[in-house]
Amino acid sequence: MARKSRQVETRMLSEYLLANYGKFSYIMDVPLGLVDEKIMAAQGYQQAINAARPFRPRADAIVILPNYLVLVEAKVWNTVNGLAKLPLYKTLVPLTPELKQYMPREVLMELVAGSAPSNLSLMAEAQGVKLRIYNPPWLKEVVDGMNKYWTPEYQAARQEKLALREHFGLE
Repeated sequence: MARKSRQVETRMLSEYLLANYGKFSYIMDVPLGLVDEKIMAAQGYQQAINAARPFRPRADAIVILPNYLVLVEAKVWNTVNGLAKLPLYKTLVPLTPELKQYMPREVLMELVAGSAPSNLSLMAEAQGVKLRIYNPPWLKEVVDGMNKYWTPEYQAARQEKLALREHFGLE
């Protein structure tokens, strides 16, 4: 049986945005940065945007407030990676053709995390990033399940399961 994708961070982000910014417009999975002007001149704006999309960094979301844009990264795991991306992504927001209609606005940065590992809040504050913890019961269950993954008991059961799959030719 195929494993189902849980889309944990996507669900977390969607719920968070709705709960905290439901009265405002927001865009998810936002490509950032410049688009080659030569391609724009040769192929047109929309075609150049589409062609460049796979090669541009992507922010999880941008919330459009009256005086600000909020650049949002949502992380359940690897929260430091999400934090590290935000200041870099912020530099690209004013250069992004798809966001020009919202400029000029100050860009705020927000890291939405399922938990706050030690030192994360200190690092976020030093980078000018607002740390927001979002951990509804369904997400806590997922995180707790992942934390069990590293226990000796879970690893032993996993090895047994893999051996049975191999024995029965399921993989």
